[in-house]
Order: sequence, then structure tokens, then C-alpha cells
Amino acid sequence: MMLTTTRRSPARREAFTLIEVLVVVAILVILATIAAIYVPKQLMEAKKGTAVTGCSTVAKAIDSYITSSQNPGVADEDRMPPNPQALAQPGWATSFLPDGSNSLLDPWGKQYEFQTTQKEDGTTYIIVFTRAPDGTSISQHGAGVKSRVQ
Repeated sequence: MMLTTTRRSPARREAFTLIEVLVVVAILVILATIAAIYVPKQLMEAKKGTAVTGCSTVAKAIDSYITSSQNPGVADEDRMPPNPQALAQPGWATSFLPDGSNSLLDPWGKQYEFQTTQKEDGTTYIIVFTRAPDGTSISQHGAGVKSRVQ
């Protein structure tokens, strides 16, 4: 019994076929399309999370401002900072904000806003808020319905 082996001619070289290349390109296009759809959504959600953290930072700075006020007998709502920039000014030894006036800007470049709100028991608390470009309200309590912003 004789075994035969096929030998390739030296002039022929191996390469990818057109179909193989087209399949690889199609897979890459599908992956790029999926990434193009989901990456911007994830970036927006990350910015919303950053805005919640920023609102919390500003709310804590306002609490520190109220606590550090030089008139301890005055009601808290009367010791509110006159404007957000007052939090960035060196009050006593340092600014109330970790990054100065940059801490007053949300991820979209707008300034955080704040307001006092009354609880059902009559006590007041501060809500620091902003709005995302898609209209979602954001505060130190969360984004959307959790934000407690009216």
C-alpha cells in the first residue's frame, strides 16, 4: 500500500479569502455599533453620579458654613451663605469647598443651586440640586425621583 501526500507548489502562498475578510469586518462593525450606542449612555450615567457627589459636597459645605457662622443665636435659615461663591471664599482658615469655586460647577459646567425646604416636622434642610442635559433632576439624595427636587 502506498501513501501519497499532496505537495503544494512553491509558487502558491496561503492567504485569507475575501469571504473571511468580510466576516471579520462585519463582526468589527457590529461591535463598533454596540459600543457607539452604549458608551454615551454610560458616560451620561457617570456624570450624573459625579453630580450627586458634587451636590453632597456642596451641601456639606453649606452645613459647615452654617455651623461656623459667627451668630450662633440666629436660626439656620438666616445663616445661609448669601451666594454660592461665599462657600469658596476663605472663610476662617480655608475654603469650605475642597476645590474652591471649581466645586460649585456640575459636570456640565453649570453652577449648583440650593434651596431650603421644610420637613413635615417643621425643621429645615438644604437641597443642593442641578439638572442634567436630559432634564433629570439631581440632588445630594440621588438622581430622578430620588432627588426630592420639586
